[in-house]
Amino acid sequence: MQETVASALAQLARRDADAAQVAESALSSLTAGQKLETLTQRAVQEFCWYVLPVRFSGNSDERLFAARSLGRLFSLLDLDRYAEICSSTTTSGILGAYAVSRDSGRQAYRRAMRASGIQPPDLPELTWGTALGSAEIAAYEATSASLELAVAVEDVRPGTRGWRVSQELHTRTFLTQPDHQGRSRLDQVREERVRSWLASPSHPHRQRLWPLLGRLINGAEPPHNAGTALAPVCRLLDYADEGISLTQIGYISPTVVRELCTEFDWSTSPSPPRSETDVMQLIALHKLLRTMRAVRRSGRRLVLTRRGRQLHGDTGALWRAVAEHVLDTDGFAQAATETLLGLLLSRSPRATGNHARAESTGIAEEARLILADAGWGSDTSGRDPGTQQVRSVLITVTWLLETLGFVVGGDLLDEGGSHHLTKAGQAFALTAMHLSATTPPTSI
Repeated sequence: MQETVASALAQLARRDADAAQVAESALSSLTAGQKLETLTQRAVQEFCWYVLPVRFSGNSDERLFAARSLGRLFSLLDLDRYAEICSSTTTSGILGAYAVSRDSGRQAYRRAMRASGIQPPDLPELTWGTALGSAEIAAYEATSASLELAVAVEDVRPGTRGWRVSQELHTRTFLTQPDHQGRSRLDQVREERVRSWLASPSHPHRQRLWPLLGRLINGAEPPHNAGTALAPVCRLLDYADEGISLTQIGYISPTVVRELCTEFDWSTSPSPPRSETDVMQLIALHKLLRTMRAVRRSGRRLVLTRRGRQLHGDTGALWRAVAEHVLDTDGFAQAATETLLGLLLSRSPRATGNHARAESTGIAEEARLILADAGWGSDTSGRDPGTQQVRSVLITVTWLLETLGFVVGGDLLDEGGSHHLTKAGQAFALTAMHLSATTPPTSI
């Protein structure tokens, strides 16, 4: 192949010596010493649309000349698809956008990459990260190469109606295809992310979660009774769909409060409740839906948002959203919630051997000891967190778990007791932990 490239460069030099010199330099930068056979459409596009205008000196005309010279070389090498990219109006337009400003150029580059069809899209089960591990880099590059082939044979036709659905389907099929060991690329990315999540030096409390590695990688599907468990959430969404009257200071109407308490047989003190603040179940649900941005305040009414309407009636999506937002926190609160869920999963009936925790110690106290051992302080003083302080950051999530019937054994934060997760509770906790461990903070 080196002889073929040399021959093509010689042909180009006879026609245009400057173009040959520039094309040789561009190809050397593009391939970085690798064989020409390893070249991909994504690499060509990134070179023309990002590397060339950002890292190479010169004005817009000089960069355009470099791209077109590289295209002429590709034509001589019978790499016509790559030649078309170099000489396309898309490339000239992007280079022109960089001449206006770097931000304009980068925006044009990102739009063109998405429109080309060979950039792997985000999926519900996988959002591509910005800080990629080796398994994720390999999966991303392989998926892009697979999409390139799909576009070339017109299985995916960018720009046509419904093409993104085809692109997502192809991506999902490719990522979930098992290898000879029965592991898919998606499995490998998830395992890499979970291992990195557990080993995070800034979250030493997660060292106690390593026995859950396999379960955290796999996660869990919504159980058959997910709809029953989420009934209180759905009912509040029903009310919000019609619009819930709010008090002057923003609490849910006492009439709605009493109706919900009667429907779900919630015990309150006083009884009947006078306000939302008398019903811990409703406090937890209201806070959850606001955190999920499923509801919003409109004047003196609580109404559904667009996201709320999307979740309303879709049990699977709602299950995932509720689980995701249980750990939508940071700092000490996140560490405490992760520790609580980890302890509950270890205490569940499935746990055996050394990982089955003794239940004579209250779970709040056990969580406090783990957090203190991991170096977490409760405030700026850096002192070890007290049991009451751990309870205060966990109280809303424990109310939610109890309200949805995910735990048995009475008040979760009571001292002692035989608290453990129901089967639905195990699935919920695993889903929450799986999403936290496998979802990157940002996307490509």
